[in-house]
Amino acid sequence: MCELFAINAKQPTSANGYLRTFYSHSDLHPHGWGICWRAGDDISLVKEPVRAIDSPRLHALLETPIAQAHLLAHIRLATIGSTNEHNCHPFVTEDESGIEWMLIHNGTVFNDALITGYDGVGQGSTDSERVMLFLRDLLDAAELRKGGELSFDERFAILNSALTKLSNGNKLNILLDDGEYLYVHTNTLKKTLYVKQSPEQAIFSTQPLDDDPAWTPVPMAQLQAYRDGELVREGTPHGNVFVECAIENYLLLQSSN
Repeated sequence: MCELFAINAKQPTSANGYLRTFYSHSDLHPHGWGICWRAGDDISLVKEPVRAIDSPRLHALLETPIAQAHLLAHIRLATIGSTNEHNCHPFVTEDESGIEWMLIHNGTVFNDALITGYDGVGQGSTDSERVMLFLRDLLDAAELRKGGELSFDERFAILNSALTKLSNGNKLNILLDDGEYLYVHTNTLKKTLYVKQSPEQAIFSTQPLDDDPAWTPVPMAQLQAYRDGELVREGTPHGNVFVECAIENYLLLQSSN
């Protein structure tokens, strides 16, 4: 599986220590790495289709202070899509209202009926990018129907409904950032997403990155939204829990051949 890391905080938070530990896991996730964060209205995005621990570019990046309030990072173990830069996470897209969304995903979309229309639409060939484009278009369609910009409540409702449907039969650990809110979803029976909460700061990772007992599993099969490091909204648990099975193991083996 891939691994995810994210920061949502009120003030810039030092990430270097967490990121060094996080990227050290790439010995088991060799198919690419990426990182993105927001600096004002601009997004900085760096990703490469190489093993993170072998990347001089990443080593140089981690030698400089990285302190951000909105940051996503990813290491990839490919299941769908070849090993190239376009298939590395994070993915970034802009909706019709001008909001730039950043997304990282750990999982596989086996039941892909909702995203089949996005084959060949994105820059890469991953199901993760197709999920992002699907969610963006749902938000754009709702805004067009309303004739104006959506409120947070409206965005949350749309994403909650979409992820509930999309998680049926699929492994959908997703972190989605719109510059103000971080939307968090996991539905894997085996715990694969944790949060470390402190005042005005929330750190997320596929597995705890230190021995601090503050790391706790993210609730299962339930969309959450964080703002300024605080949990501000929870959806109703939907029950579409993914159980690791032989088909995912088969895809992992195929991608390594």
